[in-house]
Amino acid sequence: MKHFLLGLLVSGLIALIAFLADDWALLFPIAGAVAVIALVWAVISSITAGKQVKSSFNTSSERRRAQQARNAKVKNLVLFALPNLVLALYGLFILS
Repeated sequence: MKHFLLGLLVSGLIALIAFLADDWALLFPIAGAVAVIALVWAVISSITAGKQVKSSFNTSSERRRAQQARNAKVKNLVLFALPNLVLALYGLFILS
């Protein structure tokens, strides 16, 4: 939940920047870039973290905990990107 709220905060800052610049067309490129970066980071994290094989994993519960940690990281990145993606789509379709 805190990652979603952080994404809302970043979206609010982007909207504030667009308001202060008096150029609402800035919503799409800035919010879109933040959303794309977060989503690409989530995909790369899920791919590369899944390929790490550690010899210290002795039990299946250790592997399960590591997998849960990877899944939580990806979920948090997607939750961060969601408000920025919505703001970018709003700037693209509604304001243009």
